[in-house]
Amino acid sequence: MNIGAVLARRIYWPIVQRMKGEYAARALNELLESQWAKSEVLAQRQWERVGEMVRLAAQEVPYYRERYESAGRDTLRADFSYNDFVKLPMVEKKDLRDELARFLNPSYRGRITFGKTSGSTGESLLMYYSTQHESFSEAARWRAKSWWGVDIGAPHATIWGRPYIGAMDRVKQRVKSRLMNTLLLSAFDFRSEALSGQWEEIRRFRPAIIYAYPTAVAALARYLDRERIDAKALGLKVVMVTAETLTAVDREIIERVFGCKAANEYGCSETGGFAYECPRGNWDLSPELVFVEYLDPLGSPVRQGDTGEIVVTDLRNEYMPLIRYRTGDRGMHVAGVCPCGRTLPMMRVSAAKVSDTVRLGAGRAFSSEIFDYINLSVVKQFPSSIVQFRVIQLDHRRFLVEVVGGGGDTGAATTLLGGLMKRQLGEDIVVEFRQVPAIEREPSGKIRYFVSKVPNESES
Repeated sequence: MNIGAVLARRIYWPIVQRMKGEYAARALNELLESQWAKSEVLAQRQWERVGEMVRLAAQEVPYYRERYESAGRDTLRADFSYNDFVKLPMVEKKDLRDELARFLNPSYRGRITFGKTSGSTGESLLMYYSTQHESFSEAARWRAKSWWGVDIGAPHATIWGRPYIGAMDRVKQRVKSRLMNTLLLSAFDFRSEALSGQWEEIRRFRPAIIYAYPTAVAALARYLDRERIDAKALGLKVVMVTAETLTAVDREIIERVFGCKAANEYGCSETGGFAYECPRGNWDLSPELVFVEYLDPLGSPVRQGDTGEIVVTDLRNEYMPLIRYRTGDRGMHVAGVCPCGRTLPMMRVSAAKVSDTVRLGAGRAFSSEIFDYINLSVVKQFPSSIVQFRVIQLDHRRFLVEVVGGGGDTGAATTLLGGLMKRQLGEDIVVEFRQVPAIEREPSGKIRYFVSKVPNESES
């Protein structure tokens, strides 16, 4: 362990925890122990937390108290069951935006932090978090990093897109990051000269882990591959990606160039991260933090092995509880026990959100994940010809595909891409291509590879 790691782990991090009134170290010890508990013990503890949060919300939080009373739900019964739970009304993003004050617990007396969600779908939200929520969210992320041999204080390179307004804010963030032995880099500039400078900083810093948007670290990997720079010599233990979809194409080049695995983190700003990809390739869930449901469009649980909307109950935010919160993401429960030996439940997250459905009229619909597989076929035939792409569905038949060209035959690659889209979606669709210098990011700083302008008929 180098001097930076020692200072971060033993001095700076504990001091910051005490100043913030948080206890991530204690929470981490609890999570490191519970990940080996028997599955039925984990499930029982999780359900007890669900009951506690529902009772807290029903008694103390105006929004839930009024909705549960009006819905005739007796949430305070000692025998409150799963069948009772699934009858509780779900919470929408619109509810949080329109009735924020009524989601807050006036009896809470602990420290409160707040943040603004990314708003990648146009619905930015203000959120408040309790000390317990912040402590366990940080602990869950450190637990996941420990699976890859990355301990608190280990050198991190973070390629991130959170905007900081004002020079002083940027300086403060950089100082705090370096005290935590973290190199903070921008995720926004994909020019070769910027990527060259980014690589020089990473090379000198020699991190154990890169934590980044997948599009940002994939852009760096493509630059290194193009320049024939050996990044494996860094000895990275893992590249952990979050916030955006990790496509199969981006995963391949990240893992090949850096010589280590890419691992997903999943969650949302409203709840924090709660599922992490382990070294065996499974997404291990944090039942100590959340209770997750997978529901069909009518709100019923999907069958085992089917994909549904991810609906989350946060088990640690006593100040602003989220009970049955609709994330807008899609995923599925994975049965069995992970080969890594941990007894945490497993899930799989779809690259497509509930809103990311390709609607072609006459009842025909596809998951937008189809474009990831189409692009993978294109890249195999025309490597480096398409660096990035985004499909914009304009109406039921017309698609605009924005393409960032690479060093190969971009024209042939786009022709193949258009042909595969027609083969999969129908010969009657119209595909127009537009070459752009870069894909425009969402207000959150994220990049989405599919955007639909077609309204959902079921919501019209």
